[in-house]
Amino acid sequence: MSTSSGSWAEIPASGELPPYRLFTGHLEKPELDDRHYRVLELQNGVKAVLIHDPEADKAAACLAVALGYMYDPIDAPGMAHFCEHMISKGSEPFPEENDFYSFIATNGGTRNAATGPMTTDYWFTINPAQLRAGLPRLAAFFSAPLFTESLTAREINAVDSEYKRNLQNDVRRVLQLTKDLSLPGHPWSKFGTGNYATLSAFGRKGEGDSEEEVMKETRRRLVEWWKEHYCASRMSLAVIGKESLEELTSLVVPAFSKIENSGLEPRPTIKDPVWGVEQHGVCDQYAFSVQFELPDLRERYLTLSTSLLGHLLGHEGKGSICAYLKKRGWLLGLSAGVSGNTRAVHLFKVEGTLTLEGYLHYESVLETVFAHIALLRRAQPLPSYHYSELATMARTSFRFREKGPPRVYAGALAQEFFEPYPPEWLLSGPSLYGEHDEELTKSLLNGFVPEKARVLLMAKTHREEVVGADVRWETAKWYGTQYFVRRMDDGGLLQRLQAPSENSELALPAPNPYIPADLSVDKAPVPEPAKYPILVKRTESAQLWHKKDDQFWVPRAKVRIFLKSPIAYVTVRHAMMTRLFVDLVQDALSEVTYDAAIAGLGYSVGNDDEGISIGVGGYNDKLDVLLRTVLEKICGIQVAPDRLQVFQEKIQRGYENFYLGQPSNLSETFAKWLLMPTVWTPADRLTELSRIGVLDIERHRDELLSKTCIDILVTGNYTRERSLDILTMTEQCLQSRSLLPNERPTPRSLLFPPGSNFVLRKLHANPKELNSSLSYYCQFGEPSDVRLRAITSLMLHILREPCFSTLRTKEQLGYVVAATTWVINSGTLGLGIKVQSTRAPRFVEGRVEAFLEAFAAQLAALSDEQFAKHKEGLIVKKLERVKNLGEETARYWDRIRAGHYDFLRHEKSAEAVSELTLAEVVEAYNTLMRPSTGAKTRRKFSVHLVSQQLDETAAEERGEVQFIDDESLFKCQLACAPAVTPVMSEAFGEFFHDHVG
Repeated sequence: MSTSSGSWAEIPASGELPPYRLFTGHLEKPELDDRHYRVLELQNGVKAVLIHDPEADKAAACLAVALGYMYDPIDAPGMAHFCEHMISKGSEPFPEENDFYSFIATNGGTRNAATGPMTTDYWFTINPAQLRAGLPRLAAFFSAPLFTESLTAREINAVDSEYKRNLQNDVRRVLQLTKDLSLPGHPWSKFGTGNYATLSAFGRKGEGDSEEEVMKETRRRLVEWWKEHYCASRMSLAVIGKESLEELTSLVVPAFSKIENSGLEPRPTIKDPVWGVEQHGVCDQYAFSVQFELPDLRERYLTLSTSLLGHLLGHEGKGSICAYLKKRGWLLGLSAGVSGNTRAVHLFKVEGTLTLEGYLHYESVLETVFAHIALLRRAQPLPSYHYSELATMARTSFRFREKGPPRVYAGALAQEFFEPYPPEWLLSGPSLYGEHDEELTKSLLNGFVPEKARVLLMAKTHREEVVGADVRWETAKWYGTQYFVRRMDDGGLLQRLQAPSENSELALPAPNPYIPADLSVDKAPVPEPAKYPILVKRTESAQLWHKKDDQFWVPRAKVRIFLKSPIAYVTVRHAMMTRLFVDLVQDALSEVTYDAAIAGLGYSVGNDDEGISIGVGGYNDKLDVLLRTVLEKICGIQVAPDRLQVFQEKIQRGYENFYLGQPSNLSETFAKWLLMPTVWTPADRLTELSRIGVLDIERHRDELLSKTCIDILVTGNYTRERSLDILTMTEQCLQSRSLLPNERPTPRSLLFPPGSNFVLRKLHANPKELNSSLSYYCQFGEPSDVRLRAITSLMLHILREPCFSTLRTKEQLGYVVAATTWVINSGTLGLGIKVQSTRAPRFVEGRVEAFLEAFAAQLAALSDEQFAKHKEGLIVKKLERVKNLGEETARYWDRIRAGHYDFLRHEKSAEAVSELTLAEVVEAYNTLMRPSTGAKTRRKFSVHLVSQQLDETAAEERGEVQFIDDESLFKCQLACAPAVTPVMSEAFGEFFHDHVG
């Protein structure tokens, strides 16, 4: 952001407040934004935006630094990332290593940081009353960090664990490979994550070096690098709080003015070409990516020609690349647009996921891409509606922008300071289109030629008919990705792409019929927004919930529909057919709904073990048109045999890959499956996938929709009368009969007996995965028990920080350490701990149980003041208000889908938390969680997901541990928790006294 123009006032020092510059011009804001803003530049060059939100129930701050891993030393890959880890572990004013995390967690907040190629972000959220204590802690990281010597080895291990977590992550592997193949020595090629070897190698002088000396040298280089690159003028800050702008100024200016300005370039850039002649070609690794390097567009930020080209090349409607390739059975999905950073490597990409046939015809796929680019060149100048539609929707979106999570907003604004917008466009710059620059669009298209492209072809296993028989594969250094490179002029591909034949099936999109015309808002102010929707109508097969918008005042609405059907999941074959049916509906809708998405409308169709979910949302003017389109497609889809085959292939690939996922995610999933009476796993479903034909899907559709129980929620800028129209439309389209009460799906949760200590042991399917995972779970009881809900959430609130600090930071068990509450099918709740580690899960479980034993003393030793602080922080979380229509709808829908309709559950839980005593929590912990005192009362089980790389013999039984050998037989022996029952309230309106099925 430029600050060299006028509209700035110099504010002199006053008392303890250092001098600063104040932006006095007009800041362009969304129409609905009632917050107050102040833009400052501190004397040391830190730029800041302060936001006074009197309604804020969560404060937030983000400091962004305009450099990232592209500035790592050549001999120390990962230094910027390592600095991000170390800098927040203690400062001179706040020297304790876990001070910041503990302070934030206690006061109902969250914190994190992230290192990118050209930026590094540090953010936190917190109880608004504690913002004034949080800001000095954040500022001290950058003015007086300790980089504590004793933490060096531990944090390098944390970085190394993060690296090992991503070794089998295909996105990371391909990204690093594309960087490796850039110009030798270009900063883009750097290995940004780092690992133990890269962050200690420069400290090793010989074989006899002690680890202590190596770590001292590593810390010395870290401090040296930090002093060389971190500078106040490279920093920007966004703060959101309830305090007035004057109060926020008095908090920010003194604290952040202490950061040193060493005179470095405020917004460093790296705009050297990233590819040379040798870097243009096919990197052969079923997906493709066509990439072009963009020129420096920072001064052309209002033209957004790249957005226009991304829209046209990524379009999914009739005449598009996507529609044509899908018709040929070659494509599953496509995207196009900009990637990277305007200050460094800036790429334009056209990427897609291919079918096997698409992979085998990849050259024809590429010819289609370049044929469409040639079509765009011939069509210049483009009809004006292509650009004006995008500009209109961008203006409309900015005008009616709703509030979002404070953390996300603060992070976005802190980043915007790095863009070249004038200060008055700090909020609007990324959202608005200027005049269409036809010459720039033409220039970019002239650069989108095969000889300037890099093409990647990716597959798990390449076929000889595609890559040839004499391929010499190489192995990438950091992630072990197998690849080879060849020039596109080998075999004549380049020549064919340079002169692609005209394709009569490719065309530019027609004008968008979904652009909203009526943006009026039915605004009827109320003394206080309603806290729940009302059940306005119940028919034999459906019930309609409605809440008219009474606080956000946007011309948007949302409709959520759920079709309950016992047919959806009754057998593994039915579950598989339901999934195929939903995928085929989405596929059939893609052409007709893409325009809707451009016009601010969205839809979703999904499935679970109870039935089919449908959702539409966006500008309400034509929302009912979109909903009717979706419902008619669901009821009348004609399944094309070739598309069924495409999706069978896609699903098979996805199900097979499922078991290759992150160990911590898999162990969590396996654990939750143990608590569900019926689960059809991906492996189960694969036994039926290939046996399902077109007639099977169409018969299943008719049977699925013939008898249903329908829940509908309508929110936003829709009156009660219009919501009734939605109900009528839904019932008319579906024409389904009502399920009998006993036919309705009723999810249940299994109950473990008191004194349980079960272990399920599995091997990870990927032989190259280094990490194992432990998911450790204690089942507490039923979530309908408000007191138990409060105890569980407070127990977690107090335990989360010491769990992380002990198991990850101090004991270095692994990068993924998390404590969470679990709720299974709304029937049982409990508390779980997961750890992903290169250590054996049985060892990790021993450390978890040691922590749980030690934590009992910490819990019991809390002072009255400390306990009250924890309760206050949790209550702030519980009572956090919804910020926009989407959050409000999601909260209501969650209660409806859970089946308890307890719309005020968060308020009841908060009240119960306020009434808890420490003695109650300690007693519950000792009974439900602690291994020693709860040996006969706990309901504990764990999942050990073991790496094949781990040299571990079968675990020996410890004490009363019981191993689960046959999951199905084991589950048959467990009882079920009671089914969820509705919580009757005034939300049921005239149906308050009726039976709810």
